[in-house]
Amino acid sequence: FWQPAAGSTWQIELSGVVSDTSYPADVFDLDLFDTPQSTIDALHAAGKKVICYFSAGSFENWRPDQADFQAADKGSAMEGWEGEWWLNTKTANVRSIMAARIEIAANKGCDAVDPDNVDGYANANGVGLTSTDGTDFLNFLADTAHAKGLSIGLKNAGDLVGEVLDKMQFHVNEQCIEFDECELFKPFIDAGKPVFHIEYPESAPSIAADVKSEKCAAANSMSFSTVLKTEALNAWIDAC
Repeated sequence: FWQPAAGSTWQIELSGVVSDTSYPADVFDLDLFDTPQSTIDALHAAGKKVICYFSAGSFENWRPDQADFQAADKGSAMEGWEGEWWLNTKTANVRSIMAARIEIAANKGCDAVDPDNVDGYANANGVGLTSTDGTDFLNFLADTAHAKGLSIGLKNAGDLVGEVLDKMQFHVNEQCIEFDECELFKPFIDAGKPVFHIEYPESAPSIAADVKSEKCAAANSMSFSTVLKTEALNAWIDAC
């Protein structure tokens, strides 16, 4: 499976069908369900790699497989995210749904998966998840992805970096500068693996030059692959 190089450039667009496949990035992170096969094929034809995003740790009530979840799979509602609930990632049913999603990614030709919301243990999840459960679930996802020839990245979950670094090919980070926790993800860079990093400046899509230079200086000193985005994660991007 694919091992991206540290420092690879990237674009992340999760708000629907990708409008601009010509954006000069090595790697595109796109929604697994919303992205048509033709987009992935076009990106591959342009020499780019595609990471397919899905939520592994939350139930989203608009997804095409939402009827496959059972009541016992669902924990607390996710604060601030309408239509989403934390999942009990220990149930056989949740794991079988996530394995099926990874299979969709493989069949669509994704190069990697970006499973989100794997830090339920650090939130009021309603199903008693612990960090040990978090590690176990990530190992399951990694083994499943690798068996299908796909790479996998760790999303946020800084306290599990040491546990799962060997099984992960990259990191996808949100707001480590804002939360002052970028050091947690340096082990990926030290291992030659990229940290695909997003900051969401409050004023985006208009960003003052001093705000950009402050964010980018911090990120560049860590050798992260940093993009400034709006929280909508649409096509708009300002890269460091």
